[in-house]
Amino acid sequence: MTPRKELFTKIQEALKNGVQELELVDLQRKQFASPEKNYPSYWTSALIDIKAIRWESMVENKQEGECTVDVTLYCKDGWLDQHDGTADTNGGLTEIDLIDAMVESLQFLKGDYFKPLELSNESSEDVDSEIMSYTLSFTTLIYRRVNPRYSNRTITINP
Repeated sequence: MTPRKELFTKIQEALKNGVQELELVDLQRKQFASPEKNYPSYWTSALIDIKAIRWESMVENKQEGECTVDVTLYCKDGWLDQHDGTADTNGGLTEIDLIDAMVESLQFLKGDYFKPLELSNESSEDVDSEIMSYTLSFTTLIYRRVNPRYSNRTITINP
């Protein structure tokens, strides 16, 4: 398994097991960026986006990289009780509970190829009037082994 794949699968597994209210936990493929509003049928979703990794070489054919992972929560209700007859009996605070549960599930999650995740940023943005999104950004150090650049060979000298 590659470090990037392990990072995705561990995050997906932690969210599926830790936040039962999520209907979809998947890789970010711009599912909610459609101009035709052909959204997935799952309204409460968490999409995982692994950003570019900045790799640095280490000794013994290893690399260490700094990685940012964005986990975006998409909800139909948003922060208010107003869309298509949906209702939040909690006064619009259910999304805050979801965000807190996601942070609890992911904060300090670690794997074989990456160090514990640490929450580094949060941001809110509305995709349109029907859906809201909230992004949690986590940072971690990630490791991988690379193929050696040179190989050992025996040299013989003929007199």
